[in-house]
Amino acid sequence: MTASSSIATSVTEANNLTSRHNDSHDYERVGEKSGDLDIIVEKTSEIQNDSSIALISPSNTQSRTTAINNKNKSSSNRKWIVLASFSLLSFSNAVLWITFGPCLYIFMAHYNQTTPSYINALATVYMVVYPILLLPILKIFDKWGLRQGVLIGAFLNALGTFLRFMGSFGPSGFWLLFLGQTIAAIAGVFILGIPPKLANTWFEFGEQNFATGIGVTANNAGIAVGFLLSPWFIKEDTASNDIPTYLLIQFGACSLIYLICVTTFASEAKFTNNIYIFLFRSSNHTDKTSTTFSTMRAFCADKAFMLLATSYGLTVGASYAVSTLLAQIVVPVFKMHDENQVGFLGFLNVVAGMVGSVLIGVYLDRTFAYKRSCRILYIITLLSLGFFTIGLKTKNMLLVSISFMFFGVSTFAITPAVFQYAPVITSSRLGEDEITSTGILNSAAQIWGIVLVALMDTTENVDQEFTMELSCLLLLAISFIGMILIWLVKEDYDIKNGKEQEAQHLMK
Repeated sequence: MTASSSIATSVTEANNLTSRHNDSHDYERVGEKSGDLDIIVEKTSEIQNDSSIALISPSNTQSRTTAINNKNKSSSNRKWIVLASFSLLSFSNAVLWITFGPCLYIFMAHYNQTTPSYINALATVYMVVYPILLLPILKIFDKWGLRQGVLIGAFLNALGTFLRFMGSFGPSGFWLLFLGQTIAAIAGVFILGIPPKLANTWFEFGEQNFATGIGVTANNAGIAVGFLLSPWFIKEDTASNDIPTYLLIQFGACSLIYLICVTTFASEAKFTNNIYIFLFRSSNHTDKTSTTFSTMRAFCADKAFMLLATSYGLTVGASYAVSTLLAQIVVPVFKMHDENQVGFLGFLNVVAGMVGSVLIGVYLDRTFAYKRSCRILYIITLLSLGFFTIGLKTKNMLLVSISFMFFGVSTFAITPAVFQYAPVITSSRLGEDEITSTGILNSAAQIWGIVLVALMDTTENVDQEFTMELSCLLLLAISFIGMILIWLVKEDYDIKNGKEQEAQHLMK
């Protein structure tokens, strides 16, 4: 076979696929070995039939062979199964995180705690563990791959729920409960950074923001359901029976989810019909000799990325703090005797956030307007938090509920938007490493979440009716700083055209 020009990104054996006929376009030959994302690309002007090569049109408009169609159909079906199994896992881990917050005072009585600090620590342990264990867990993903990393997270998730159940029978079991919650928090480190990596591995360009939104929304859905289930299952008068029963149900559900992940989750798509995914992965392929630490250090040394991470950490950390301390913020103001209202308020916040996460994914897949979207979401966050504080000060429950819903829409939508915005501002310098960049972003949010929870707890004034007034004003100041920082982020890469330009460059 003769060719006018040839570019090889790496050498790999082509699968035995049927060739396609030529038309007015030049064709690219793409061969893939199962389990290997490295590809070989040749641009040819004269092509003869070769049964070992599959020819793929750059415009992807030609009729496909039966073999390619079958693989595409299989991959298309499988990617949704993989996303669904991961979403269940992320959902369950989020339920575990928020279990104790909506029933704060009931758990304080059950474990004979005189202050909220120890019960709040069951939520903040998630924020403490994440930045500490991020680097070693990134190494696990680098060494063993996506599937094994996720399965380890699923196993730890189930193990943590078992220990939580064993520690649910009274004050003497608190530290066993805490150990189980810590293991569940470790599982969260294996889970939180996966959505953009999974989306970019399994889904085509134009679907990736939507898939990321679904992965993030699953975690949000877990928080929403957790806000509802805890007050629904656990009543003050029967807490000694309700708490073990509820934690046993969680153990059973997480064990089932682990089995689902084992049978359905796969690391990588075996085939895709989108040449630009191949080209973009190949052109940004990270040198395998580079270490996880050096990759993380490169991200941390990048000014634009660290501005984005700090901005994200401040804003999402504020959201974590409000969710963790929601009962402390709301109950004294409205003198609630039933914590069901706290759970319902949290549920409204997260459901609104789920809608925002999905909608922002659809919008970004169509427009790629990351900068504008992020700026608008940060403005909505600041305004909604301001009205939330005013509603608490004036004891206006309607204003509190509406503003808290908008706070959920903006803060939850920020997550998938920023996860996909990060490659836009770093790809030209650092390449694509979704797990590392997402891990650093999540670490920033967790660290600021810890700081803000401690700060709000410290500044609580129990002598006044709105005990968290100063705390909420501090959150407003933090959100304003986050909004300013997002305006300072500069992007130097057009994601909408970048992949096509990369492909065209390789074909010249």
